[in-house]
Amino acid sequence: MKTSIAALAGAACLLCSAAHATVYKLDFTASGYGPGIFGGATAPQNAVTGSIQFTAATLGAAVTSIDAVNLSIGGHAYTPAELGTSFYSDGYTFGALVNGVGVTRTNSDDFYLILSSNFNVFAYAVSGIADTWTTRNITASYTEVLPPAAAVPEPASLALLGLGLAGLGLARRRQMRRA
Repeated sequence: MKTSIAALAGAACLLCSAAHATVYKLDFTASGYGPGIFGGATAPQNAVTGSIQFTAATLGAAVTSIDAVNLSIGGHAYTPAELGTSFYSDGYTFGALVNGVGVTRTNSDDFYLILSSNFNVFAYAVSGIADTWTTRNITASYTEVLPPAAAVPEPASLALLGLGLAGLGLARRRQMRRA
């Protein structure tokens, strides 16, 4: 009995001390593209607006997962599985994995976004056009996504918990009498 109580207490301590991860949402708009870098083509989209929701221990720490994406460029809607991230100076680079994060190639649905305290850039390419476009005209903000409120236990659940605790108390008392 002592071993099982100690094991339960140890498990509870581990659960309580688990690393805290926070979900963040990055909202951004990139606009003001000039002619394409390679062919001088006009940008198919003069403003790209989107959001990326990701998990990290703190803002600025390594991203552990990209949870949601709301971004469409040139008719291609990106999914979390298509995106990756890396560090850039004191910020992040988010981008499509098709050619590697931080790289865009012509004739592919591709993009990257670099946000740091000293350098911001957004670049993109679209499938079927032999050009890429970049801008440093970016507005961006990070917000912490709060978890949903914890559910309030129903009275029946609380009663069942109370009965279980009472049963443990009685078992302990009976064990003490035998000793």
